[in-house]
Amino acid sequence: MLVPGDLVTHVTLPAPRSKSKQVYLKLRDRASYEFALASAAIVAEVSDGKFSFIRVALGGLGTKPWRSHEAEAALLHRPADIAMFHRAADAALRDADPQSENGFKVELAKRCITHALTLATQSA
Repeated sequence: MLVPGDLVTHVTLPAPRSKSKQVYLKLRDRASYEFALASAAIVAEVSDGKFSFIRVALGGLGTKPWRSHEAEAALLHRPADIAMFHRAADAALRDADPQSENGFKVELAKRCITHALTLATQSA
């Protein structure tokens, strides 16, 4: 447990799943270290053309990143194709309630998810 004054110097993560492909896509205004307007992190395993494992996380859209269980449910055991990517993106943002100045982020996030899924399922 951290207490005031503690400093996190590193984080140890488990090794990636052996047959998975991971993609992180960050969309921003400029090619710099600018904050993300929308981002998607994908971990995917595809067997026989269908998702056998999938994790979808989103960032840049709210106050903190989050995992989209809705997108994962839309994809698991289903074909790894563009139609499913669009369905998953729609599921992930179904309950989005943007403010007037950032309504564009809903469509941007859907495109980000779709493109990240495309990259994560391309053959090496």
